[in-house]
Amino acid sequence: MPFACVRCGECCSQMGDVHVVREECADGSFLMENRYTGEVHAVRVAPDRASLLADRSIFERWPLACPFLREDPADGKACCTIHHTRPDICREYRCWRLLVLNAGGTRAGRVMERRHLAADDPALAAFWETHIAVIREDDDTRWDERAIETLTKAGYIVRR
Repeated sequence: MPFACVRCGECCSQMGDVHVVREECADGSFLMENRYTGEVHAVRVAPDRASLLADRSIFERWPLACPFLREDPADGKACCTIHHTRPDICREYRCWRLLVLNAGGTRAGRVMERRHLAADDPALAAFWETHIAVIREDDDTRWDERAIETLTKAGYIVRR
């Protein structure tokens, strides 16, 4: 199953430490700087999202959110106001390699980066430590297959 964004906003919830507005230009354009790399990227707020910039309530929940992350009033989901001009780091980001759901279909955790588990469910975290973290396999594809098989046998649903 290909990656599908659910617009939860978690990916951008801490990016305010990375992406900062260096300069506000005309017509909804900004120069955004990556504080880690020093790279400067020109971005433009989508015209249909410009009115969202005034609402800064998302920073009450996530004080370190990307300066361009907002909540869409139409559906309450997170939205990137500069989505079409976002930097490459944002374009390439995937919040999970493997998505682990419990038997009821609710997210139990995500495997991120190489083999890091971000668990939403303490039972999955405990299972991970005793059954998955002990898998010794250098090849990532074979490791994924073994992890998926082990999780599936335990009643979890795993999506790639």
